[in-house]
Amino acid sequence: MTTDAELGTAQLAPGVVREAVRERTIAGWLQQAGLHTVHLGLVDASGVLRSKRLAPTGARRAFEEGWSFIDAIQWWGPDDTVWREAGTASRPAMVDPTSGRPYPFASDAAVFLAEFAPPLCELSPRYQLLRMVERAEAAGFGCGVGWEFECIVLEGGTPSGGEAPLTERGHPAVPAMEANRCWSALTPAIEDGTLDALVETLGRGGVPVDHVCSELGPGCLEIALAAEGALRSADSAALAKLYTKAHFAREGRRATFMAQLGPGFPGLGGHPSLSLHSTVDGAPLLCDEPGVLSKTGAQAIAGVVALLPEVMAMAAPYPNSYRRFGPGNWAPGTATWGVGNYSCGLRAVVDHPESARLELRIPGADTSPHHCLAMFLGAALWGIEERLDPPPAVVVPADGRDAAGESALPRDLVEAADRFEDSATARELFGPLFVEHYAAARRAEAAACHRFVSLEERERYVDYV
Repeated sequence: MTTDAELGTAQLAPGVVREAVRERTIAGWLQQAGLHTVHLGLVDASGVLRSKRLAPTGARRAFEEGWSFIDAIQWWGPDDTVWREAGTASRPAMVDPTSGRPYPFASDAAVFLAEFAPPLCELSPRYQLLRMVERAEAAGFGCGVGWEFECIVLEGGTPSGGEAPLTERGHPAVPAMEANRCWSALTPAIEDGTLDALVETLGRGGVPVDHVCSELGPGCLEIALAAEGALRSADSAALAKLYTKAHFAREGRRATFMAQLGPGFPGLGGHPSLSLHSTVDGAPLLCDEPGVLSKTGAQAIAGVVALLPEVMAMAAPYPNSYRRFGPGNWAPGTATWGVGNYSCGLRAVVDHPESARLELRIPGADTSPHHCLAMFLGAALWGIEERLDPPPAVVVPADGRDAAGESALPRDLVEAADRFEDSATARELFGPLFVEHYAAARRAEAAACHRFVSLEERERYVDYV
């Protein structure tokens, strides 16, 4: 017997939605699917999901006649201001009928994503990822991508009203699950209800969870997502972060994906794992036989390792991202690679052709999934197209974090933005409009954060200077 939930999920299948759009029967489709609300959003130029809650009439118009959104979101910052004087009008956007999935916080709601019409779409990381997917398919490559994100769960909800924000006026960030340790078996036993509820929330939202486990220290969890097609996986990753934060906020706690929350907290990673297969017969392409990297795999590695110093801004988008690369963290800070070597910027897993994958270990949990994956896939494709050879692998027990010289990555966001804007390859892959806009946005974010004075800095210098 088919349940209401299964019926609703079936009604969100891309083919069903496409047919309803084509036949202009969206009103009937919404009723058949039991949908009274559609949350329709766009991924802005900084990688943040912006959305509106539409009633059936508004949803029908958006699907059948097109949608619109103010262009200012392409210049929007974390402090709810634009980083330059730009964006004053509503611009046309089109709903992606393949992006639908259930909304986890209401049984009669769904989520869809849209994209600005040209030329504004050129600034969108989701559009850039779609271009890389199409580039891969034109070359005969299909992609599978999984993700691992670390987060820290804190006691106390999101500040509202007169409540002081995190760490302001000396209020510490207090982690939940105080006894948690890395890969602890005790935490899942104690927090079984907490973890089960989180996985249930993500599942209701159509986010495929592979596993959840304890990570490094109090409050730290790892959420791993099962592999999907590249565009769908980036959507899932963005929604997983959003839904995790919302889930814990609704429980009176707070989940954060900051790369480095503060002293005493571990750096948090956000790693995509990429596999390639033939679009003709589905054959895996990264590994010829167990333990043997293919020529295609080697070329993909070469492209990523060569381009990382130039395109790192797309993986590490905030000043805080670079604090994770400091001493005491596991994060690799070099453009290196190795087979199974967790200390490298790129880890190749070639145990078996069917499970072969490349794990990019540079991004923190704060990464924008669409930016990060567009960069990762684009760099891999560039290496294949150029038939590049990779540098020597860092072989265990050697530590990739100790590598220096040409493998060194940008030390901060300003350097990363400058190198990105100067990269001829980035301009070829993503277009000059995107590259110049994104580089300017990252410099603006760095300039905004440069004005901040931390409690630690104040305590260090207030009486000393």
